[in-house]
Amino acid sequence: MSNVKNVSLLGPIAPYRGGIAQYTTFLKGSLSKICNLQTISFKRQYPKFLYPGESDVDPFAIGRDPEVNYLLDALNPFSLIKVANSIIKSNADLVILTWWTLFWAPGFAFIAFLLRRKKIPVIFLCHNLSDHGSKGLKKKVVEFLLSSADGYIVHSGEHKDFLKSQYPKKPVLKIHIPAYDEFPEPKGLLKKRGRLELLFFGFIRPYKGLDILFHALAKLNDQEVYLTVAGETWENKEIIYDLVKSLDLKNVELHLSYTKEEELAEYFYRSDAAVLPYRSASGTAVGAVAYRYDCPIIATRVGGLIDIITDGETGYLVEPNSAEGIAEKLKVISRKELAGMKSAIRDFKKELTWEHVAKKILGFEWRK
Repeated sequence: MSNVKNVSLLGPIAPYRGGIAQYTTFLKGSLSKICNLQTISFKRQYPKFLYPGESDVDPFAIGRDPEVNYLLDALNPFSLIKVANSIIKSNADLVILTWWTLFWAPGFAFIAFLLRRKKIPVIFLCHNLSDHGSKGLKKKVVEFLLSSADGYIVHSGEHKDFLKSQYPKKPVLKIHIPAYDEFPEPKGLLKKRGRLELLFFGFIRPYKGLDILFHALAKLNDQEVYLTVAGETWENKEIIYDLVKSLDLKNVELHLSYTKEEELAEYFYRSDAAVLPYRSASGTAVGAVAYRYDCPIIATRVGGLIDIITDGETGYLVEPNSAEGIAEKLKVISRKELAGMKSAIRDFKKELTWEHVAKKILGFEWRK
C-alpha cells in the first residue's frame, strides 16, 4: 500500500511512561515526516487500582503533545466510539493500533470493528500478543480479539510465526525496534568498578527474572563483579531488598524507582553489559535503549531477544531459567571482550532507524 497518505496512530504516548509509550512517540515523529498523521492517545490510560506502579505518567515529562488527541478514557466506553468517528472523519488510509495488554484488547478490537466496517484497514502493532504470564481463558480471549485486525506488525520471529499460523491470509510485518537514539548523551559522571560492571533496568516484573540474576551472582561469588538495578518495581520492594540481603550480595546497587533518562545514560556509561535474564519476552525496548549506548546484552534465549542479539557478536545468549548458565557466562567473559562488541552493535543499528521503520510500514503491502 505505497499510496498511503493519511494515517491514524493509536497508542500510549508522552507524557505516559515506559518503553511502549516511548516507541509510539518516536514512531509518531518519523511517520509525521512522510504522511498526514493523526495521533490519538489516552485521556486516562488505566483506572488507578489496575496500575501496580507509582503512576503511568512520566514524572519528568514536560507536558502533553499539542499534536496529539488525548481522547481514550479507561472509564468511559463511549470514548471508543469518539475515537472511531474521529478516524473516519480524517479519511485515514491506514490505522496503526498499538496492542499490548488485555485491559485494552476488547476496546481496541471494538474500534477495529467499527473502522473495518467502513473499509478502513486496521493494523495491530503488537508489542505483546497477550499479557506476560497470561494462560488459559485470558490468553484465548486475547487471541480471539487479535482476529479483529487486517494485518500485524511484530518484533519477533516467534510472534510472526504464531500469527501466520493462526491467520494465514493476513499480512504480518516483522521489524526490529530501532535504537532509542533520542536518549541523552552521558557525561561520564560514574566510573567503572571491578572487572565487570552490569546493568539491569526497566520495570521490574516477575517475568523479567531479576531473582534469577541475583542467584547467578550468588553462585558466581565474585567480588569484582558489580550490578546496578535501575527501575520501578511492580512488586513489594522489600522482597528485592530481602533477597539481596539473604544472598549476601554486597556489590548490588539498587535504585528501585522510575529512572530519569539522564541518570540512565550515566548507568550505561559505567556498564560493560546490560543483563536481561527474562523468563519470557516479546520485542523489548530495553534492548533498544542498550543499543543506543552501544552496550552489549547478556540475555536468555527467549522470544524477541533471539532476534536482536547475535551470540558472540553483539552480546551473549544463555538458556532461560538458569542461574547457573548466567553465572558460567559471567565467569569467563571480560570487560575487554565486551568493549570489542561495540563496533558490531553500531553496524547492526546503522540501517535500523525510526525513519526506516516508518517507510517500511507505509511501503508494506497490507491488502491481500
